[in-house]
Amino acid sequence: MSVKERAWSLTPRQREGRAVNAVAELLRRTLSVPNIYIEPPESVIAADVLAVDRAGAGDLHAVEIELAPTLNPKGQRRKQPKSKEWDARSTGYLEYREMIGGIHRRLMSMPAHYRYIAIPADSYDVAFGTLVQHGLFHADGIGRLGIVVITEKGEGSPTAEVDMAPERFRVDPVKLKVIETKLLAKSRPDIEVRI
Repeated sequence: MSVKERAWSLTPRQREGRAVNAVAELLRRTLSVPNIYIEPPESVIAADVLAVDRAGAGDLHAVEIELAPTLNPKGQRRKQPKSKEWDARSTGYLEYREMIGGIHRRLMSMPAHYRYIAIPADSYDVAFGTLVQHGLFHADGIGRLGIVVITEKGEGSPTAEVDMAPERFRVDPVKLKVIETKLLAKSRPDIEVRI
């Protein structure tokens, strides 16, 4: 293995860190004067990236990044013919569906006005299909999950693009107050646009 090949053999944590930066850059470009918190405390909000629009006075945009190899089981893409190993009756598929169900439940309960899941481009077909089965809309009809696609480019920086725009969720005022008092009032954002 050459030195160059070893330099780009990244750990899962390094891949996730690069994806976090790509998502933060996407939010910086698309929101109006956002304050961005990278990996805020889980006790406040379980998101990989939290952006607060309008210099910290606007809506909360929370993104959970899922790059685990389990998002693309058996290397299959949904558009390919199903193998005998991977169909709706297989144990692997049921475990995968339950894993996506857990991610879905976390996203639906997250106290943010806009909620996104970021997934790798090579897992998009399978992950998106399973998310749709769980439902992208909140049970009360107010709010839809957004989908961000992460494209890794080897030596180049990964990019993040919104594939499906989210729709605004209703947020419990008590949970919102916790975020405002424990995070926004006490911590400086990791990325802020200076005016």
